[in-house]
Amino acid sequence: MSPCCNAALSKFFFFFLFFYLAVVAGVFNGGALVLEWELSEKLFVETSFCLVLDWISCLFSMSVLYISGCVCVFSGFYLSHDKFLEKFFVLLKLFVVSMVVLVLFPSYLGLMVGWDGLGVISFLLVIYYLSSCSLSSGMITVLSNRVGDVCFILAISLMSSSLSFGMWGESFVSGFVLGIFLMMGSMTKSAQVPFSAWLPEAMSAPTPVSSLVHSSTLVTAGVYVLIRFSAYLSEFEMYMLSISSMVTMLLAGSSACMESDLKKVVALSTLSQVGMMMFAISLGANVIAFFHLLVHAFFKALMFMCMGGVIYYSGSCQDSRFLGGVWNKLPFTSCLFLFSNFSLMGFPFFSGFYSKELIVGAALSLNVGLMAVVLFFMCLAFTISYSFRTLNLVMQDMSVFSLKFYSMENGYYLSSLLLMMNGAISTSLIMQSILKEFSTVSFVNPSVFYSVLLLLVMFLFNLVLLFNCLSKKSFMSLTKNFFKSMWFLSIISGNFISSKLLMMISSYIVYVEMGWIRAFIGSKVINSISMAFRNKIWEMNMNFFGVILFVFLSVFLILKVF
Repeated sequence: MSPCCNAALSKFFFFFLFFYLAVVAGVFNGGALVLEWELSEKLFVETSFCLVLDWISCLFSMSVLYISGCVCVFSGFYLSHDKFLEKFFVLLKLFVVSMVVLVLFPSYLGLMVGWDGLGVISFLLVIYYLSSCSLSSGMITVLSNRVGDVCFILAISLMSSSLSFGMWGESFVSGFVLGIFLMMGSMTKSAQVPFSAWLPEAMSAPTPVSSLVHSSTLVTAGVYVLIRFSAYLSEFEMYMLSISSMVTMLLAGSSACMESDLKKVVALSTLSQVGMMMFAISLGANVIAFFHLLVHAFFKALMFMCMGGVIYYSGSCQDSRFLGGVWNKLPFTSCLFLFSNFSLMGFPFFSGFYSKELIVGAALSLNVGLMAVVLFFMCLAFTISYSFRTLNLVMQDMSVFSLKFYSMENGYYLSSLLLMMNGAISTSLIMQSILKEFSTVSFVNPSVFYSVLLLLVMFLFNLVLLFNCLSKKSFMSLTKNFFKSMWFLSIISGNFISSKLLMMISSYIVYVEMGWIRAFIGSKVINSISMAFRNKIWEMNMNFFGVILFVFLSVFLILKVF
């Protein structure tokens, strides 16, 4: 049996195991199973590892395992030529295990184990192709995520200040600082502004990794942590989270409208949707955010698989301007790509429509400010704009597609698409059946909702036409560079930090740590001490006292042995 089949079967086995445990424990009926390992006596501090099986952890773990199983099947098609396929599946298994540990062990030590595992293995997956571009992207990814790791370590140290990993005081300062650390750590892992530059750079990884990382694992880890521990966030932190998520949605949507790389467009759409989840959490709608997380995980993984098939059959071309005619050449892929884009846009009766409708209803029912509502509708308009632009570039016949016709698509490829399609439909039906918020959150009037959305789309379209007609070439090139570089955030996070900060640190190491310390202490002090010690030993061996000392030590060792 091939490695991809073995890896996929193991994932599906654990998926059904979690489903059986959830049914036995009555998780979907409001029950929960908590297992605790007490380690206070062994570690001399008050600590324990808790395994929590409730409906949130079970659904999320099942989603991660199911999507990873489909990704393993898809890898048998996309990476069939790879010589190191077994190494890839080992890294993928470790990545999934880290995510499952993060989900099932919500204590801070358990979270840290899964959190660090995600960071390290994501770096190894991003640099999988072993090129200079992959290494640069991997360094941006791992350095950005280390900021979140430091915040979580500081949160653990804050709680362990009295030899306990619980809240150590009732003071306002301790709870406020803990909430800041949790928010900053989650924002870095979920690529919220100002830590957004690493998400498009992570596209250097293979497409199966991107379909897993950008759907249900790495970028959603921060969202899951905030859903679990949103009680620690104060009102100030909620405001900061809402502002950051709103700016992230605007940045991702405007940048995706100008991007031509197909993988980066899908990555920026992920960034926009994760910002929407963060915005829902800032409103206190945690269950709605979790609903959108699961729905987005499935249709985004399906979109990445369809996009991977298009790139594979076009000769590894990722520029959407040179792709076209997919509708005639890959009809099944085109249908699923179209449906996943409709779900991304929130087209009526698709799963993305219900989750976005609930988020909009929550925003309007909680008396959010007028400016926030306008910006939120503008983000939705940006989503529709870049989705239609991508569909137009991929579907229309440009007559530059590398291959003309495909008589049969790969079996692994079709199987992964069918499994993911069924999983997306089943997840939307399950979430709609168990959510209670459908009866409590008011829906928006469809005529008002789509009228405002259509007006914003037309306004943005006319604005682009006006810039094309009236603006100078220098201004247009500056505008395109501004949006394609994510408001210059990728330049600031990548080139500036790499060329300035890292060079300054390396200069400090050369001239300070490796300079006077090694030159003065290493070459002078240590050498003089060693020379003096060696000369003293030589003098002792040459005089009468040295001979007596040598004989005494020899006799003592002989008596000690016998």
